[in-house]
Amino acid sequence: MQRINLKTARQFIIANQFDSEKKSTYEIIQHLGYVQIDTISVIQRTHHHVLWTRNPKYQLNELTQLSKEKKIFDYWAHAASYLPMQDYRYSLIRKSQVGDGNGFWYKRDPKNMKYILDRIKAEGALMSRDFKKEKKKTDVPWMKSPINQAMMLLFMEGEIMISERQGFQKKFDLPERLLPNNVITKMPTEEEYFKYLITRDLRAHGIMKAREFGYLLKIDRKQLKLLLGKMVKEGELEEIEIKERVGETYFTLPKALDKFSNKKIKKKLHLLSPFDNLIIQRKRLKELFDFEYLLECYVPAAKRKVGYFSLPILYGTEFVGQIDLKADRKKKILLVKNLVWENEKKKSDSFLRIFNKKINALMHFNNCEEIDFADFIQPIQ
Repeated sequence: MQRINLKTARQFIIANQFDSEKKSTYEIIQHLGYVQIDTISVIQRTHHHVLWTRNPKYQLNELTQLSKEKKIFDYWAHAASYLPMQDYRYSLIRKSQVGDGNGFWYKRDPKNMKYILDRIKAEGALMSRDFKKEKKKTDVPWMKSPINQAMMLLFMEGEIMISERQGFQKKFDLPERLLPNNVITKMPTEEEYFKYLITRDLRAHGIMKAREFGYLLKIDRKQLKLLLGKMVKEGELEEIEIKERVGETYFTLPKALDKFSNKKIKKKLHLLSPFDNLIIQRKRLKELFDFEYLLECYVPAAKRKVGYFSLPILYGTEFVGQIDLKADRKKKILLVKNLVWENEKKKSDSFLRIFNKKINALMHFNNCEEIDFADFIQPIQ
């Protein structure tokens, strides 16, 4: 078993997440395996932010274009995401689980589901608003109308796909109209599916524990562990131990660390989306980077410590703080509502220059023209 120190582990993870050789949006999505979609829009939405973080030249229309070119598709990773079309067959596992009644929160409504399918077959792609909806009172604020629930179930089961997004509205069509001719639609075996998850996650994250593969997916963890052992014996994986975390086994792809050791890693600063692939597993984030992060938009305002949508600040391999931002799109001002550093050490002039450059870049990415620091925050010089 290969042993490395925590500093090397962090460098290796960061190098994999922000692979500078992956230049295009499509290459980045392929490399990461998926990019989460989220509707919160106090600043540019997560899927745009994650891609911009890895490619400062990223343009907002690129995801739409890739969808039109049938290179990516919408479905579920650990949450709603954009995925490479080449991985389509691996989405069939989740679709089958939902079809069997496992792992989704809406009850089947055969009548509405048939009605929706029949109309899409006859009329082409449709949105939820194209259907008349029964008004139904509910005490659950996020509960959708019966038509919307039926449409979501059809989507999760794979009977329909998202053909395009118009703002927050999704347009649905039949898979046979949307899938490219060369896409593989054969259901993978459990072993094929697990190998896909393992290689996908290691490609993006460098090293991982058994429990970290396939985050939040409903999979047989015992079988996954058995496969990990088999892959190690057959030379398809290597085991890693981190000196500061004795007794904990991590896995990596063969020779990946050897190739990494020859690379020069430039220290960079990133203002990360709360849903960035690097930080989405909060327990892993704490264990490997000693950074506790809580997205407080789900916390009552009076109990928030940093802010509604604070962005973790990553400098090199260290999380040095959080910044809570909001884009005032009418006034074209990026509001800094709070800025919290992880320690009391004074920041060097060189760090502050780098930070100032990055927040200005983020300002422009949000179509703003100036930055407004709150009265209680000292502006960065």
